[in-house]
Amino acid sequence: MPRSAQEAQADRLNLREISLDPRRHRCSLRGERIRLTDKEFAILCFLLQNRGRVVSFQELSDAVWQDEVYISRCGCLAVHVNHIREKLHDRKPFATVKTAWGKGYWVE
Repeated sequence: MPRSAQEAQADRLNLREISLDPRRHRCSLRGERIRLTDKEFAILCFLLQNRGRVVSFQELSDAVWQDEVYISRCGCLAVHVNHIREKLHDRKPFATVKTAWGKGYWVE
C-alpha cells in the first residue's frame, strides 16, 4: 500500500530552514538539496531526533559508528560536524549545530 504524502511528511525532521528526510536520505536547506555523506547525514539526523538536549560525544559516536571501529581521540566526529556546518552555511551566533564544550553537540 503506497504511503500518503501526509505520512511521508510526518517522517521528515525539520529545523528552521533545514529539512531532513531519513526515508529518502535527503537533506535540503531552503528547499535546495544539500549533499551530505552517510556519516554527516546520520549525525544530523540523530541530533534532530534529539533536538533540545545535549548529545554526548560518546552517545553520538555510538549511534553513528555503531559496530565500526571508532577512536574518539581522532577528532573524526568534530571534523564531520564542521563539514555539516559548512554545508549548511551554519555561522555563529545563530549556528544550528551547537557545541556544548566538553560534553557534546545539540540543536534547538
